[in-house]
Amino acid sequence: MRITLWTILGAILVVSTSFFAHAGDSEITLSLDDVVSPTFTAKNIRATLGGSDQTQLDLRLGELTVWGKSLRNIALACKKFNWTSGEVACGEGVLHLDKTLKKPLPISFRYAPAKRTLSLTLNPTTIESWQLAAAWQATGWTGVLTLTNAQVERVAAWLPAQMPLPAPLPNKGALSGSARLRGNATGVSEITADFSVKALSFADASGLHAGENVGGTIRASAARSDKTWQWRFDVDWQNGEVFWQPLYLKSGKDKPHKLTASGSFDEKNIRLLQANLSLADIGNIAASGLMSLANMQIGEADLQADNLGLSALFGDILKPFLLDTGLAKTRVDGRGDLVWRYRAGKTTALKVVLRDAAFMDEDERFALHGVNAAIPWRAEGASQADIEIKRGQLLRVPFGAMNFPVVMRGFDFSIPRIVMPVLDGKLTLNDFTARRDQQGWQWQFGGGLTPISMRAFTETLKIPVMHGSLSGVIPTVRYAKSTLTVDGALLVQALGGSMVINNLALFNPVGIAPRLSADVDMRNLDLDLLTRTFSFGSMEGRIDVRIAGLELADWQPVKFDAKLASSPGDYRRKISQRAVQNITALGGAGAAGAIQASFLRFFDRFGYEKIGLSCVLNHGVCQMDGVEGAPDTGAGYVIVKGGGIPAITVMGYNRTVNWQELVTRLKRITEDNLQPVIQ
Repeated sequence: MRITLWTILGAILVVSTSFFAHAGDSEITLSLDDVVSPTFTAKNIRATLGGSDQTQLDLRLGELTVWGKSLRNIALACKKFNWTSGEVACGEGVLHLDKTLKKPLPISFRYAPAKRTLSLTLNPTTIESWQLAAAWQATGWTGVLTLTNAQVERVAAWLPAQMPLPAPLPNKGALSGSARLRGNATGVSEITADFSVKALSFADASGLHAGENVGGTIRASAARSDKTWQWRFDVDWQNGEVFWQPLYLKSGKDKPHKLTASGSFDEKNIRLLQANLSLADIGNIAASGLMSLANMQIGEADLQADNLGLSALFGDILKPFLLDTGLAKTRVDGRGDLVWRYRAGKTTALKVVLRDAAFMDEDERFALHGVNAAIPWRAEGASQADIEIKRGQLLRVPFGAMNFPVVMRGFDFSIPRIVMPVLDGKLTLNDFTARRDQQGWQWQFGGGLTPISMRAFTETLKIPVMHGSLSGVIPTVRYAKSTLTVDGALLVQALGGSMVINNLALFNPVGIAPRLSADVDMRNLDLDLLTRTFSFGSMEGRIDVRIAGLELADWQPVKFDAKLASSPGDYRRKISQRAVQNITALGGAGAAGAIQASFLRFFDRFGYEKIGLSCVLNHGVCQMDGVEGAPDTGAGYVIVKGGGIPAITVMGYNRTVNWQELVTRLKRITEDNLQPVIQ
C-alpha cells in the first residue's frame, strides 16, 4: 500500500480540527494519548492554541502511523490560524516531519467541514508549488492536484522501498501540470492527468537502466464502469536519452518519439485496444493485444507497420540484441513493412516487405543491394515468398542479379534453384531446403560453379593476379546444430590442376569466432601459373599439395599437416635464381649463398629433379622438412633436389620455425618484393 504526503497531511488535519470545538478565549493546551481511524492512528498528541488573539496553532504528534508506515516527532505550526463555525484556515504554516523532510515544509490550508471542501498549498521553494483542492458529498468526491515545478525526488521519497516498480525511481527532474480524481464510497471511479516532465533522470545500482535529461508531456485518463476500467494515455518524449540494457534511445526537438494508447482492464486481463508508436527516423507502429494478469503472459497481439526506415530500426532497436552474433557489424538500409500476428503463445502469421533494401557487413564479408521481397509467412498452410536481389558480394567477390521464389509451409522452406552470376561464371544452388525443430535450424543444398576467370577473381580480391580458371562441383552441404558439413568431396578446378576438399566442417559459421576443419588434396598444380602470380621468381613444373587435419579458428590456421611435392610425370622442370633465393629464405640458411660465389651465378635458371617442403603446425610452431635429409651430414633437409644441367640443390636447416615468423617471411617475399636476407 502506498503512503503519500497527502494522506499524512489529511491525518494531521483531522487530529488538529478535533480540538477546534473546545477552544476558548485564552491559550489552550490539550493532550491526547491516541486518536484512531480506519486509515491512521496517532499517539502522544499535544495541541496549543495561543497568541494574543489565539491565531497561532502548534500541533505535535509523537507518532503517526498511516497504512502500516510510522513517522515520529511531527510538528505543524501555523502563525496565522483562524477558525469560525464554518471554516478552519492555516496561513504561514510550517510542517516538520522528523528525518523524512530535510527542511521544514511551508504549508497553508482551508478546511470547511460544513461545505466539505479542502484546499491545501505546499511551497517547498519559491518556484515550486503543490496544490490540492478536494470536495466531497454523500454521492461522491473530487480532488484536483496541481503541480508547478514539483521536484520528482519528493515523490520518490514517499514510495515504500519494497514497492515493485517498472523503472528505477527518479532522482532528478520536475513535474508541472494537474491531475483530477473522482470517486465515491466504492473507490476511485475517474482519473485524468496532464503533466509536463523536465530534466528527468534515473538510474539503478547495476547501471543497466538509466535516463538523463528526459523531457516531454504525459496525458492520461481512466474511467471505471462496474469492475472494468477504460483508459487512454499519450506520451510525447521530446528530449533526453535512455539506456535500457541493451537498448540506447535518445530524443530531441527534431526527432521526438510519441506513443498513444487506449484500452481496458479488469480483474483478469489488460486489453490494448489501439496503440500507435511513432519513432523518429523509423516510422509508425500500430499494435493491439491482450495480456492475462494471472500469469502476466501475452495471450494475443497484432502489430502493423508501414514504410519503416530500416537503417534506424536495425541500428537502434534490433542490432543491440545481436552483439554476440555474426550480424553485430551489419548495416541495413531501405524501407519495409511488417505485419505480425500472435496467438496462444506463438506467432501465427508474419508478413515482411522489403523495398530497395541493403545489408552490408562492415568487415566486407557480405553485402546485398537492391533487395525487394514479399514474404507472407504463416504457421499453418502453404505460401510463397518472392525475393529479388539486384547485386551483392560474398567475401568481396561480387555477384549479379537473381530472383527466386521460396515455398513456405510453416517452418519448412524450399527453393528449387538459385542461379547467382559470379564474375564471368555462375554459381548454382539446387534443392535448398530448411526447417526448424526443437534442436534449431537445419538446412541443406547442392550445386556447382561454372568456370570463372582466375585473373578476374584475384583482381577482385585485390590479391596477386593468378591465371587460369576456377570451377567446381558442390556436393550436398548440410547445416545442423550450429555446424556446417559437406557430404562427400568438394571439387574445384584451378591453376591448371584439381582441388579436392574432404571432411569439411564449419562450426558456428555466423558467430564471432567460427571454426573450420578439413582435409585438402591439390593435384598437378601448374607452378608457372602459381609462381608468376607473386614476386617469387619463376618455376616450371607441377606440384601436389596435401593438407591433412586443417583447423582454422576465426579463419586463422591453428593446426595442420601440410606437404608440398613435385607431381609424378614427365614435364619441364626449371627454377630461376630468384626463386631459389626465396625458397632458401623460407627454409633458413642454405646453398643460395653459393650461387653468388660460384660459376652458377652466371646462370639465371637451373634444372631440378624434385621439390618438396612440409610443415606440421601445432601450438604456433611449424616443424619443417623437405624431400629428404641432407645427403652428407644429415643436418638439415633438401627442399629442391638438383637435376639436369645446370643443376642446383637447395637446403633448409631450420626445422623448427615459429608460424608467425614463417608468415612474415612469406609476406616479405610476396608483398614487399624484397630480396631475402641470407644468413
